[in-house]
Amino acid sequence: MRIIQITDTHIYSDDNKFGLKHLSNLKYIVDFIESNDEQINADLIMVTGDISHDGGEASYERFFKIMCDVSLPFYVIPGNHDNKQVLHYVSDKYYCGLNVNSFSDKDWRILSVDSVVDNEDYGFIKNKELVDFEKEVLASRSKKIAVFLHHHPIQVGTPIVDDCMLKNASEFLDICQRLNVSFIGSGHAHTLFQRKIGDTLVSVSPAACSQWKNGTKEVCFIENSAFSVVNLGEHVHVAPWFI
Repeated sequence: MRIIQITDTHIYSDDNKFGLKHLSNLKYIVDFIESNDEQINADLIMVTGDISHDGGEASYERFFKIMCDVSLPFYVIPGNHDNKQVLHYVSDKYYCGLNVNSFSDKDWRILSVDSVVDNEDYGFIKNKELVDFEKEVLASRSKKIAVFLHHHPIQVGTPIVDDCMLKNASEFLDICQRLNVSFIGSGHAHTLFQRKIGDTLVSVSPAACSQWKNGTKEVCFIENSAFSVVNLGEHVHVAPWFI
């Protein structure tokens, strides 16, 4: 199974400088995916949060109108900048899947976990979410498991985002290690980072809007756009596409 991961599009509701740039980046990514569909050869698209920058209905309308041009099924999960209620409302209008947990093939089961804390930048997975995640993994023991969430569970070396990463990462990673989860994919950090923890590949995808400068403690970003292609095969690997 091959999954395109798009993260941190940060679409604005108005036409400010950054809003127009981010919208253009998303359009370019979608056009690139459609023009290179045979080469990328993906089964679905996973959008891992911060779809909107301001949580406004107009920003989600813009996002879904662009994403409706893709021929692949796509799923979305919220990020810390998203308004969950507005996201659900607009996604229903476009019949977009919010529950990637229903996606599987003969070898793999795809799951997602909500790491968003309302009105906070940091992430935290509620106990009920952790319990439900463990139940879903145990119910699919015949398959390999890949899980997506918004907040990164490992430090990437950039303080501005490591200060607001997943707060209960150790608890989440312990479950993944104990249950032999093969892949964890996140966004939020606006940077490319990968690490193998035991048999689990933890991958932080670069952002669609722009990247944070490595190691920065203050607002300092690099204007390039990217997505990732996750290859869930016998050997899991992730290829970033900077475009």
